[in-house]
Amino acid sequence: MIKLIIFDLWDTLVYRDCEYSTTGKMLEVTKSKIPNDKFVKIFENSLQTKKWRSEFKMYENLCKNMGLRASRKNVNTLMKIRRYAVSKTKLFPHTISMLDKLKKGGYKIGLLSNSSIFDIKQIKRKISLLNYIDYPLFAYDVRVIKPNLLFFKRMLKIAKVKPNETIMIGDDLNDDIIPSKKLGFNTIYFTTYQKLKNDFSKFSIKI
Repeated sequence: MIKLIIFDLWDTLVYRDCEYSTTGKMLEVTKSKIPNDKFVKIFENSLQTKKWRSEFKMYENLCKNMGLRASRKNVNTLMKIRRYAVSKTKLFPHTISMLDKLKKGGYKIGLLSNSSIFDIKQIKRKISLLNYIDYPLFAYDVRVIKPNLLFFKRMLKIAKVKPNETIMIGDDLNDDIIPSKKLGFNTIYFTTYQKLKNDFSKFSIKI
């Protein structure tokens, strides 16, 4: 029996209505030659695996790990790019009504996200999403990023459920679906709301 439904955050529950991707813009502005897929993980590991007290210091760390001089100008440029992108965060039209229906159906809701502590503070000021989450868990809480299995194991421990009592839902096969499957989670690969409704129906869940 399903007891816990876990969601990824970005591009699963919310999206950034922004004209650029954060990592793509950072690479463009800094003229860095780092491949984007490699830079995504540098970005996540640099910013998201620690409860930073200083946003400036957080982005100094990113500059260092990019091989970029951590000048005030460079740090502020990277920080501005990300702040703007996160400021454009919007809920998908279905998100709140879906979560509300799931909670009324007796399901607990988990959230697993590679996000920095400052991203989450900014989102909290903008939208009420976290009011619907029973078990929010972020990379800075566990000091690792997805797809590290420790992230998923921590959720099981916090929620006190077994893998076969959970569904993990996310838009990234490598970060969300493959690692959770390794641990025995049920999984749903998110692409559209209609597909999500159809996939939920296979578990006799109506939204």
